[in-house]
Amino acid sequence: MYSHANYPQLQCGKRLAVTAGIKHGDKVLDMGCGTGEVTAILANIVGKETPVTGVDPDQGRIKLAAEQHSRVHQNITFITGDSSSQFPHFDKQYYDIHFSNFVFLWLNTDEKEKFLKTAFEILKPGGKIAVQSHEGDNAVVMELAEKFHNKTNDDTTAKTPRYYVSKEATETLLRKAGFTLLYSDYIHYTHTFATTEDFLAFFYASHYHDETKISHEDKNDLIRRIVNEDGSVEKEGLAKIVL
Repeated sequence: MYSHANYPQLQCGKRLAVTAGIKHGDKVLDMGCGTGEVTAILANIVGKETPVTGVDPDQGRIKLAAEQHSRVHQNITFITGDSSSQFPHFDKQYYDIHFSNFVFLWLNTDEKEKFLKTAFEILKPGGKIAVQSHEGDNAVVMELAEKFHNKTNDDTTAKTPRYYVSKEATETLLRKAGFTLLYSDYIHYTHTFATTEDFLAFFYASHYHDETKISHEDKNDLIRRIVNEDGSVEKEGLAKIVL
């Protein structure tokens, strides 16, 4: 489901790769790679002879990433894990780019610090960390998430908490980890989903929600208010990019 619904993250990931200046020959660690669509783009950029490592804690997504991309991109290695794991070259200054697309918000304070410490330790001198993340959900997503929170017997929201921090706080954490800031800015974007079902598929997958846990009444009420005349749904977003 997620690999078919994550087009907004894919487009934002392409933008992050351009902003970070990733080039042919750069060894890249994609931390929080999901189902690997952006990882595959990075593999194309750096060239088939250059290794790319994709790491994600979701074993199902890593399995799907390997099935979809490993045969085409033989320079990619997919690993189930996180910043605490023994992924390839975890113990040396090996990578040119530590890449992270919409992962930072899922990490609590201790995990953020470990994430940045690991990034600093595995990068070559002069290497870059590239972080793109949200500081909060837009109104539509917040309302839909609240409906899930109120209507489910099991607290889905509590199982998948998001730990948003501001751009300024992210900059402070990066400096504390030893990084020198090269770029930091906000990016406004709008993505149009062709249908309401496309938008809901994206929401269910990206926020780890079970679509059966929201009532038809609540879903239809939301649809009436967010759908355009042509049946499409627009999702506006504000992301920060910090290098």
